[in-house]
This record gives sequence, C-alpha cells and structure tokens, in this order.
Amino acid sequence: MAQGIFKVNFDGSLLILHPDDVPGTALHSDARRLIGCCGLTGQDGPNLLCSGCGLEVATKESDCWTDNLVALAATAVSEDLRVK
Repeated sequence: MAQGIFKVNFDGSLLILHPDDVPGTALHSDARRLIGCCGLTGQDGPNLLCSGCGLEVATKESDCWTDNLVALAATAVSEDLRVK
C-alpha cells in the first residue's frame, strides 16, 4: 500500500493503510501474534494495539512474502481516521 492513501476492503470492515500511516499504535505484547521470518505475517490475529488504551486495532503484514500494509479495524477509528 502506498503511503498517504487508504483503501476499504470488500465489506467495509477494514481500512488498508501503509504501515507508516498508523501513528498511535504499538506491537502486541503476545509474542504469538508477532510471527514471521523477517517481518510480521499477520496470520495470527491482530498484532497492533492502540498505544493509548491497549485495544487491539489492526493487523500489520510486513514479512518478505506478504504485502507491506496495515489492516485497521474500521470500528477502531473515529470519523477523522484517528485511532480511538
């Protein structure tokens, strides 16, 4: 995903963004969510948390065989696209 733009998935439940476009997030504390050989596969559940409240908000894919993107749960953002 190119930086500075986003797309909505087919059912509107996910916003797809560039990893650098999701400030206010932190990696999950559960190491089982952070699997990958040189990045994150995103196949083990949400792996990004809101750094303010700790809510699971997104899944980051950044491994060598995946796209470089963040799938942000649409329910986790406000109308101005800030993480709640």
